[in-house]
Order: sequence, then structure tokens, then C-alpha cells
Amino acid sequence: MTTLVVVLTDRGRIVDTVEYAVREAREAVSGTQPTVRFVVPAGEGTDALPWPTATDLAARVRTVLADGEFADLPVRVEVVTVLGESPGSRAASLAAQLETDDARVVLLPNLKEFDPAAMRVALDATERESVVVERAPVGRQVVRPPIALARSRRRQLATFGLALGFYLTLGDPTRPFDVATGLVSATVVTLVTGRLTFAAEPSVASLRRLARASVFVPYLLFAVVRANLAMAAVVLHPRLPIEPTVVSVPAPRSRLGRALLANSITLTPGTLTVDVESDALVVHTLTAASRADLEAGALTRAVAWVLDEERPEEQGPETPGTTAEGGA
Repeated sequence: MTTLVVVLTDRGRIVDTVEYAVREAREAVSGTQPTVRFVVPAGEGTDALPWPTATDLAARVRTVLADGEFADLPVRVEVVTVLGESPGSRAASLAAQLETDDARVVLLPNLKEFDPAAMRVALDATERESVVVERAPVGRQVVRPPIALARSRRRQLATFGLALGFYLTLGDPTRPFDVATGLVSATVVTLVTGRLTFAAEPSVASLRRLARASVFVPYLLFAVVRANLAMAAVVLHPRLPIEPTVVSVPAPRSRLGRALLANSITLTPGTLTVDVESDALVVHTLTAASRADLEAGALTRAVAWVLDEERPEEQGPETPGTTAEGGA
């Protein structure tokens, strides 16, 4: 083997992929110095990344390779950010990069556009029949932050106050019995979930977010009621005017912002969040009106306002594809 080509994505552990590729290339050393070429697909498509994300991923690979563990390698390593063509021609573009038949193409398990069948067709078309195409035995590993956070007095007090306030809101704060049971319940909740409730240390910003959330909830409920009425009109219409389409909506950068926006979209009839990409949410829309609401970006701006975050780029959703199935 003279060339080992590894197609990368931003899903999974980069270190595991680099270790596997380097190990395979080392074992193949036999008189000639093999080349390991890490390819980062960029552009639009299932496996491709936006150019800034692709460039960042290539830089991360170079950082991993610069580590002392990979120093003095008996192989030549290249990191290429290419393949900006349309999804249908990307496999052919990758096949055209192979200078020799004595090569292997390694595809990660989570790749969909670059699968062995598509690569085999592209290689046969470029007369590279002897090139080996395989899936890498590198499982997808997701590193999650710890669920339980450090115990602090501020977290404990904030959890206690939030639990007590919620309990008294449902009960009668003027009755001694409700106050007593509320104190007991809030104490139990604090002991059990005091290290789970707040991802960040509570602060004045947390109070500001809470105040804004009290305004956001009625706004969201109004949007849900309005969307329900719109869906009822569609269902009762004789021609059932639906246009099922999947669109991409710019998303907040924080995990909390993305979760809040995704769930708010799903709660609104006519739209359903189906996936989260690097910088956007993939949303199934049932009608042109629901799609127009997403394009207006009011819900996205409201979420950004609640969390006091920078708003996503002011642009309408992109339409990666359509579906004939209805019902969001």
C-alpha cells in the first residue's frame, strides 16, 4: 500500500481516527514510505461541513499529529480540505485524487454520502478497480460533561428558592400548611437535585434570564395556539394544502439555546425539529405558512433574547431537500 485515504467528519473522536490510520500505515511499511491523506469534505451535503467548520477540523487534525506521540512517523501525512463540489460528484472527486491503484480508502462508520458502494462505483469509473474500500472499526464516542456538578451554596440556595416558589405558586402561600409542606418539599428537592439543576453558577444574569423567560412562555403559548388554529384550517380545507419540506434553521451556539429553540419549534404544530447540525437545526415543515414563520426568525430571536446570547446569522432557512410524507 502506498496511499491511505481517510475521509473525516466532525462526529466522533479525532484522536481515535488518527491513531487507527497511522497504525495501519505503519504496519504497511515495506520499503516505500506510504502516504496517509486525511480528507475533510467541505461544502453542502450529508457528510460535508461548512467551510469554516471544515477548516477548523483540519486544524484539529494537524494539532493531534503535532503531538509527540506521532512524532518521527515512518509515513508521510497530508491533511486536505477539498471536495466542495455537489454531493453527487464528491465521491468521484475523491477517487480522482488517487494517483495509484495500490491504495486504501477508509470511511468512518457514521459516513452516509461516502459509503463503500458509492466509492466503489466512483473508483470503477476512474479505472481504479484494485483500490480497497473499507469501513474503519472506529466507533463513535461522545464525550459528555458530568451530570452532577460541583456543590456550592449558591446552587443550593437557588434550587431551594426555585422549588419553594414553584410549590407555593401551585398552592396557597397564605396557608401555614402549604408553607410548611413547601419548605419540606423544597429541602428534599435541593438535597436530591441541588447539583443537577444549574449547569452554570447562578448569578444576576440567571435572574435576568428567568425574568425574560416569564415573558417568553406566554409568547410561546400564543404561537402554539395560533399554529393550532392554522393547522386546523389546513386539515378542514377540502384540498389539504400542505407542502412538506425539510429546511435548515440557524441555531444558537449554546447547548441550552439549541435545546430551547428545538423544543419550541417542535411544540409549535406544523414544524418538527428532526436533527441538529453544526450550526443549524434541521426542521420538517408541513405548510408554506409554517415555513414562512421560520424564515421570519421571530422564535429564534426570542430564544436568543431570553438567554441573552448573540443572535444566529440573519438568514432564512436553506432547503436541503423535500419529503412526500406529511404530518409534523
